Amino acid sequence: MKTYKIDLDYEASLFDPNYQENSPGTLKIIREFEYVYFLVQKEKTILKNVKSYEKKYLDHLSALGFTIPEFNPEAGQYKYWWGNHHDRELEQKLNSKLTSAEIAQKNGWGFHEGAIVESLDQLKVHLKKYSHLEKWIIKRPHSFSGIGHCQFSATSLDESQLVKILSEKVLLEPVYERVFDIGTTFEIENGMIKRQFMVENFNSHSGRFKGGAGASNVDKFKKYILHKYSYSLDELEKITQAISQTYLSQGAISNIQIDSFVYREEGKLKLYPLVEVNYRKTMGLVIQSLAEKFSDAEWVEWKVESVKKLKDNPLPNDWIKVSPEGNHFHSFFKKFFRA
Repeated sequence: MKTYKIDLDYEASLFDPNYQENSPGTLKIIREFEYVYFLVQKEKTILKNVKSYEKKYLDHLSALGFTIPEFNPEAGQYKYWWGNHHDRELEQKLNSKLTSAEIAQKNGWGFHEGAIVESLDQLKVHLKKYSHLEKWIIKRPHSFSGIGHCQFSATSLDESQLVKILSEKVLLEPVYERVFDIGTTFEIENGMIKRQFMVENFNSHSGRFKGGAGASNVDKFKKYILHKYSYSLDELEKITQAISQTYLSQGAISNIQIDSFVYREEGKLKLYPLVEVNYRKTMGLVIQSLAEKFSDAEWVEWKVESVKKLKDNPLPNDWIKVSPEGNHFHSFFKKFFRA
């Protein structure tokens, strides 16, 4: 039986020079979301767990049809589950937003009005080039879930703050009127694509992940988006296949998720195919796992929210909780049927 450790600190291990695997900060992140393993993993395995789980909670998940692993927190031999640790230099390249921005710009898949900058002067030159645009965003090349993003107005620059941010190469781009976000996952084994699926990602204004929606297959999901937004994903489906081949040609041998969005400009919906690529597992796997497990539904939604916000705005009783007690964030899912 295989033994796994949930390495939700994978990106930190790649990019943070001060990273320590068992530091308090690292363990805090893993304790918060280690349970997603139960929602995705279908085979019986052993988990080198960081958090302890009450029997009542595990019985609840088991009754819903999820596979509960055996637990061995002291396991000495294990495989990492979230990231594929096979070539550190390549993994850094494929997970970097600098790489995805350059690929997007070269192929016309996005970053049309963006620039990679590393000084205030470079930033000002680029803003002058697009003087008709006011709202901009800076993204750090190795951040995730909106962490470290900085939005600002071109007409009121806080130069002292920007100088601090521009201590490394960053991505500078206009703020678009985003309508919805799509994550397209290609499950890859030994460099071969096994399947493709798409989910809608629910993100906060700052980019923090808040859950998403999915359907049991791509065609069903495309119908969900068409019905919800009157927008066809046919073009995006084809483009993401081309993007996946680009990453395969650069050495990808395991899962990639392509983040895309549809935005509104002059009253029309437009496609931004390649925002970034995550060369690792993502929360999209949780959404898809729920959608496939409850395939009788037209679509399934998974919501992730802080305990504080849920206290002020609780979800209706028909949302089923799947996160354990004691977490800062709780999550719930619900099946939806079209009338």
